[in-house]
Amino acid sequence: MRRIVYYSCCFIAIIGAYYVDLSPVVICDLYKPDKDSHKKANKTVDSLLSESAQKGFEQKKQAEIGIDTLAINGNEWFEIYNYLSALKEGRSIPEEYKKRLPSNKYPMSVFFFMPDEMPIKKVAYHFKSNNQILYLQIFDENHNKQLQNKDISKAEKYLRLKYQIYSLDDFSIGGINIYPPPPTWMLYPYREYSLFLLLAGVAFYILLPVKNISSKVIRYPRWRVILCDLGATILTFVFFGMPFFIIGSTQKVFSSYILFSSVFWLISLIGLYTIKVALWYGSYQIDISKEGLKIADYRGIRQLRFDDMEYFQPAIFRPPKWFIFFTWFSALLRRNVTDLGKAILLSSSETGAIAIKLKNGREFYITVTDQMGSTALKGFEKIIESLKTSDVRELEEVKVIRSMGMEIMK
Repeated sequence: MRRIVYYSCCFIAIIGAYYVDLSPVVICDLYKPDKDSHKKANKTVDSLLSESAQKGFEQKKQAEIGIDTLAINGNEWFEIYNYLSALKEGRSIPEEYKKRLPSNKYPMSVFFFMPDEMPIKKVAYHFKSNNQILYLQIFDENHNKQLQNKDISKAEKYLRLKYQIYSLDDFSIGGINIYPPPPTWMLYPYREYSLFLLLAGVAFYILLPVKNISSKVIRYPRWRVILCDLGATILTFVFFGMPFFIIGSTQKVFSSYILFSSVFWLISLIGLYTIKVALWYGSYQIDISKEGLKIADYRGIRQLRFDDMEYFQPAIFRPPKWFIFFTWFSALLRRNVTDLGKAILLSSSETGAIAIKLKNGREFYITVTDQMGSTALKGFEKIIESLKTSDVRELEEVKVIRSMGMEIMK
């Protein structure tokens, strides 16, 4: 249960963290009609035309803007205008508006709103299609005084609202390809919950009480079990989560990029096998009685009677020769010192065990050391002593077994 909850939380947290909300958003920024239209004219090929032609282009643009311009008042609009102005001038703004900046903080002078948020909700019914732009001319409380002073230009304040609809086509290798990208909390609404889910899984793993077991029972130390779980976590979720990080969308990972993702997930299968090993380490225990050995793991309890044993002998597990060969071949091909070190360690690694031959022809193995030769199963000497006391024949010959993992029964 400890590992089911923990690893399930990790899987769900990664999937949820990159689940994309494709709901429409409204991008809000400052707008100065004369200045902006003049800049756009200069950026086109028409900028090579005469001054009168450029003037005609600006007038045409102004006419188009006039169609989609609304005159509106309200302190909330004036507040947005002031904070956008503050951004352009490099001044600080409240945290409430900082969270509305693009996720990559570029360009800085842009705010994101949901269509049903105030005050955008007041004008949202004007939006009919993607990329539609709406211009707002806003008035503050000093507008009438400015009109009386014939300082009309100061009273003209504009906001530009763009209605943006995202789709899965906007995601590819490298993440979202539309700029500016919306804030993380808008694009990935479940990400904040994913962090809590991950922490909940870790807390459950740590705080779930360990079952009280008699001191006479032989089992692996808890710190070795925890290290095994840590290794399983790294091997599994680094490669499982890589496609989500690269593509940036859970929906895209499980649809058009499923083959790309499968390459990483095949590697993560090594981690899944390590999870199985960690589960076995955590549940493995041996109880010695007068009749035989009672061995329990996550699959159940197995009884090995001394009367059913033919002999026992020391055994060593080593990696298969073909696996060692390919590791060396890869290391020499890449000429990488780290890979050479891994090849050397793999060639010299071996796991010590006790091999018990049963009278029915099957063999049972009890692993007692790790791959570096250090004792992993404390108290294994009691097992050997009980076998000798029960007159089970002992062979001095060391049996070498080539295997990718620890064998239990053969």
